[in-house]
Amino acid sequence: MTQPTIIVLILFSLLITNAKSRGKNVTPEQHVSKRLLLGLANITQAPMTISSFEKGGDGGAPSACDGKYHSNSEYIVALSTKWYNHGQRCFDYIDIYYHDKSAKAMVIDECGSKDCPDNIVVASKAIWVFLQVPHSEWGETVITWSVPI
Repeated sequence: MTQPTIIVLILFSLLITNAKSRGKNVTPEQHVSKRLLLGLANITQAPMTISSFEKGGDGGAPSACDGKYHSNSEYIVALSTKWYNHGQRCFDYIDIYYHDKSAKAMVIDECGSKDCPDNIVVASKAIWVFLQVPHSEWGETVITWSVPI
């Protein structure tokens, strides 16, 4: 066989392998390593908790970024004080990964109370539902997150 033929066969087999693997469960470790291979570093593991961003909800005050309450149907998060960085992340999006699912969420608040650890992502109900987190894990679960490049 000629060299171009061999290259075409290799590329074709890679396409078939990739197509067969679509839709299969990907572990968080595989997801992270795939992103690292693609040069999308700065992935952070963190506990994710659930909170209401609505008036009267357990989130308390209006969001730190815009002084407003937000619907729990929005894809929004509050970040710990360290990650919130004095409001530098307001209205930025982060990608949240839970097993083989991912969601894009807007930063709208700071989790700055003394009860907030310095490494937490507080997410709306919409994020939990979208990521299909089992109800048995609602409250707190471990995720990875990154800033889109």
